[in-house]
Amino acid sequence: MAPSNNNAATSDVYIICSDDPMLKLERSSALINQARNQLPTAEFLLYTFSELQGNGGSPNLKDIEGQMSDPGLFGGDRIIKVILKDFDELAIELFKLIACSYRPGLFIIVEMPRIANTYGKVEAKSNADLKMFSSFLPGSDGEAALLAQESKTTKKGTKSKAKTVKKPKRATGLEARRKESFSYLKGIGAHIEFIYTPEGRYLQEWILTQARSFGLSVTPEALDFIISSCDNNLLVMYQSLQMMQLVRSGNNAPLTLEDVENYFTQDARYTGFEISEAILMANHNKALNIINSFCSGQNQGLSQAIGFLISRLDESLNIVYKGKQAKIASAPINERTAFFMQNKIKVRSAQEAHLKAIRDMPEHMLVYLTKNLAQASRAYSHYDNDQALLALQRMACVKYPLSYGLTDISEDYC
Repeated sequence: MAPSNNNAATSDVYIICSDDPMLKLERSSALINQARNQLPTAEFLLYTFSELQGNGGSPNLKDIEGQMSDPGLFGGDRIIKVILKDFDELAIELFKLIACSYRPGLFIIVEMPRIANTYGKVEAKSNADLKMFSSFLPGSDGEAALLAQESKTTKKGTKSKAKTVKKPKRATGLEARRKESFSYLKGIGAHIEFIYTPEGRYLQEWILTQARSFGLSVTPEALDFIISSCDNNLLVMYQSLQMMQLVRSGNNAPLTLEDVENYFTQDARYTGFEISEAILMANHNKALNIINSFCSGQNQGLSQAIGFLISRLDESLNIVYKGKQAKIASAPINERTAFFMQNKIKVRSAQEAHLKAIRDMPEHMLVYLTKNLAQASRAYSHYDNDQALLALQRMACVKYPLSYGLTDISEDYC
């Protein structure tokens, strides 16, 4: 379904807002292809939520800020993709950083959950005061210089004649700061896109379009069965069509109701959504089978599969971290239920897997998984699918219930 764009964009900054991972992946993949045509020598960088979330919950944006900085004489084209999980303080600070640091040679794509489209209607705001304010962030060199200037005296009891520098006012309150961050993005001409999950005939058209991309045609009865079997999950539909095309191996006849019924009753079909449960439950054989089965495609299909698994695991590890910090394992059942619903974990088995990890997984093992996920992300961002797969397979091998007492996270736990 085509995205809705709420401003006349003039920069290569794209904020993709949707709750459907397939639609976000589809759109960002198209944008990456566009970026590669525009910037053929650009380095591709992928940042997940976990990588940008610093210690104590404060955003850690130093690396991405360095990548966006002025390249000087050596060139520095960058294609940067960021995956966010919420419109929180991290997102706000990231958007302000993008608005402050954007330059020619950058192509930036940010995936985030669905938000109210009113954010896309805010008035554009110049980043001039934002650039000034960024020089006086707490702990920065600009802040230190300002404090030194304010406290400087020429003689005892005599204030310095140095010109006083006034800090620009900043918005207070989460909602006001959210709108302000989007105003700054609008100010640099960013594309703000709201992509909604198609329904009714639009969903039928989407499925038929994906089927045609695999050289398939679908009867009306088979189309209805696919819709009812996949619970409006577009990624499952896409992967199912892809697998059916492989199974049929050159059969050009339309997919019938019997064809799709036979496919959806097979037990060996993995959609990628199962990976988090398998790893968090330390079911390493199943986790390895899921990775190998789900990533059995080639070229662009393989790349998309790896990107999806990285995104799913990043989301799950973040939930485990948050659950441990909130001591959700010992909370009343109504609080645990609310926690999982807020984090969009609705399936009972998925809740149980995350709760087990929150309760039982040692901290050093969680660090080990996060470390390997970061390695997979870095390899993926450099188009090294083989190394990305190896890192994911190391995560699948973890058997944390047997690992109490181990402290060397560099050890191979397989």
